[in-house]
Amino acid sequence: MAQSIVQIIFIRDSLILLGFRQNTKSYDQLWGFPAGRIELGEQPQASALRESLEEVAVEPINLSFLTQLSDPNVDCQHYVYVCDDWKGEIKNAEPYLCREVCWFDIEHLPTDCTPTTQSVIVELRRYLATAYLI
Repeated sequence: MAQSIVQIIFIRDSLILLGFRQNTKSYDQLWGFPAGRIELGEQPQASALRESLEEVAVEPINLSFLTQLSDPNVDCQHYVYVCDDWKGEIKNAEPYLCREVCWFDIEHLPTDCTPTTQSVIVELRRYLATAYLI
């Protein structure tokens, strides 16, 4: 049975938030979106809300479903959400699993990202083109 993961893209202007993963079983030492496992019986959106608090200490106000995709390297389904408004100040709330969180320009992302990051960015650009007319 495939594991289900939720990813949250925090966006501010043309910047997106990535965290540098450390001490993780999958994709250690790579940049990725705040993410986490969907717990048994939990709906993906509820997981996105919970993981936002756990990973970066904020409560999403505006959370929109972006896409669902399979991970090319492991038996895993990803549910991806976009958040452009939240309560609280973003910080690294899990320093053992995340070395740092940083804002990156969507056009200048680090090259050492998780495999799903580039696929998600393609979908994000489509979303932004229609949602924000950029």
